[in-house]
Amino acid sequence: MRYVIPLFAALAMFTFVACSGDDNETATAVPLGQRFVTAEDAPGSKADPVETRQTTVDFDEFIVLLSEASIDPDTEEMTEVFQTAGFQGAGVDTRFYGETHTPGSSPHAVSSFVELESEDGATSALDWLETDVQKPCPMSCAAQVDTFDVDDIPDARGVQRIATAEDIERIGRPDEVPTEEYWIGFTNGASVYTVNLFGPPGSVSEEQALVIATAYYERLTGS
Repeated sequence: MRYVIPLFAALAMFTFVACSGDDNETATAVPLGQRFVTAEDAPGSKADPVETRQTTVDFDEFIVLLSEASIDPDTEEMTEVFQTAGFQGAGVDTRFYGETHTPGSSPHAVSSFVELESEDGATSALDWLETDVQKPCPMSCAAQVDTFDVDDIPDARGVQRIATAEDIERIGRPDEVPTEEYWIGFTNGASVYTVNLFGPPGSVSEEQALVIATAYYERLTGS
């Protein structure tokens, strides 16, 4: 999910159940609080006081909000992908770095999950998210996009986006903000998880994103 953070409708509390294999296998319940990046995963980060943890189990709401948060989505295609994958629910949580929270300038780490019906559904959803995050921004060519390896997480995807002040002035939009961003997505069972680390150019790094994502993955999987 993009760094424009969707305001998912909050629910008091709930637990999603990740299932795999046939119906006779035991499903593993994953508590909601364990589904997001923590202070231990991202040392030095704090809970964002503005973009607080949000969740939804409403498919139509999810599609609207994911569309707003994505870079250049085809709404019909997106709806088909997540509907076919068997959307069950989703959530997003935001943390920031620094002594004080300053929207637009504080580095942030956003974690999210989408629960689907199957492992194949989770892979299809991850494919769509990865494709979207690599698209150029509409009406702008300022963001330089590249991929990077995520060696310690099986089948994970990594995407880097950088839009410098110079590139924005040269080929961007007047309302764009210089940003350096590292997105990592992976699956665990029937769920897709993402980490998006972003901030002003030079304030975040690929190495930092990899450390956060690896700790997140290892905690989720108990590896």
